[in-house]
Amino acid sequence: MIRLKQPSLVLHSHNVPGYKYVMETSWKMPQSATPSDIVSWILYARNHSSELMLKNVVINSHGSPGYVHTGKNSSGDCGIGIESIGAFKELRGKDIGTIWIVACSVASNNKWRNGKHFCSELAKVSGCGVVAADATQHVDTSFYLRLCPSNCIDDYEGGVYYWGADGSESRGSDDGSGLPGVD
Repeated sequence: MIRLKQPSLVLHSHNVPGYKYVMETSWKMPQSATPSDIVSWILYARNHSSELMLKNVVINSHGSPGYVHTGKNSSGDCGIGIESIGAFKELRGKDIGTIWIVACSVASNNKWRNGKHFCSELAKVSGCGVVAADATQHVDTSFYLRLCPSNCIDDYEGGVYYWGADGSESRGSDDGSGLPGVD
């Protein structure tokens, strides 16, 4: 279990499985959530937080190499990919700490997308740290049966990586120890 410092925001994709994490601010995204919508919700939560800042933003969604699937619209799949991270420049200088991507395989690669490059660019564009894993994430039923405590997410599976706001990469641990924003 990873206990995150508060104030934090969690955004749940409309179709993410399992128990929904609870932070100071917790929202379920509609099926049509776009990167611009996500940035707007982050800024709204920041502006209405107890400290006018966010130490963490958790995006709990489905994922694939270099892509966070947030929903579908009339044009098909919508989400966050290298082609849409420009929207996150609005977060620069807004006192937002680390973006935790809780989604499968976002930091891995396939023949179409480079996950580590995506995460590095997201960190540089947003001015925030980014955490993501390179493996399929599993819903830990014992974690949910204990009713996940507020302000916590479950441990990652696979390789866990952290990108600083300058895009630099370092290896993290599956339990989040040593990463920014962890209690």
